[in-house]
Amino acid sequence: MITNTLPHNVSKSISKKQFSKYALPEYLAKHYWWAYLSPTGVKFFDRPFMVNRILWGQYHKIAQDAVNLFSSENELVNTKQKVAGVSCAYGEFFPKLALNNNVEQLFLFDIAPIQLSQMQKKIPAQVLTSKCKLFLSNAEQISLANQSVDSSILFFLLHELPVQARANVLAETIRITKSGGRIIIADYAANRDKHFFNRFKIFNSVFEKLEPFLANFWHCDLNAELLEQAKCQGRKITMISERYYFSRFYRLLEFKVE
Repeated sequence: MITNTLPHNVSKSISKKQFSKYALPEYLAKHYWWAYLSPTGVKFFDRPFMVNRILWGQYHKIAQDAVNLFSSENELVNTKQKVAGVSCAYGEFFPKLALNNNVEQLFLFDIAPIQLSQMQKKIPAQVLTSKCKLFLSNAEQISLANQSVDSSILFFLLHELPVQARANVLAETIRITKSGGRIIIADYAANRDKHFFNRFKIFNSVFEKLEPFLANFWHCDLNAELLEQAKCQGRKITMISERYYFSRFYRLLEFKVE
């Protein structure tokens, strides 16, 4: 079930010029309409093999490692988890997570109706009905009460956000996560000019042309931004695990919120 949804045919009927009518963030409608809002783009990109190619063969590994963070061996997963997916993601990650026995409920949020509709197609109907709730909601204003989930996940979202939107999303993610709970982030690692792609201007230019906010994300101090947002809420956040991929081009981070 999608909560607070728009008319169900919206995702198939609106044009690029009409996106703003439905209160979509400007950066999404302007820079990413072709990948996340266009039915043709969604059909083309939302395939595990395509996502794996975009992430240079690292997607399946990162997605599986993120799912494995919900294994029974993890000391922070000692009860059934209520989990928030802050924005849907292409590929197999959230459908796999929905099948995990340690995930009692999965709340999925996205501002684009077409993304929620796509997610509905990928999760088995029985699991979707029994465990999942889908919300038409901006990640900067998540439709959940304070400290209502055990784990929150940002899966390759942050690098696509302008600076202020990123700060808002981090603040909301911290707000909805219980004390003693976790925030899991999969995304690009910091650019230290050590990876092959980072050392050559031509590769940087290609990445930054396709991802207009990646340059800032590459050079931000993500830990400091999380600490700042947590402090504003009178809370504390601590990194408890980190993994890197493709010679530290991507990363999977796990934080504890207190």
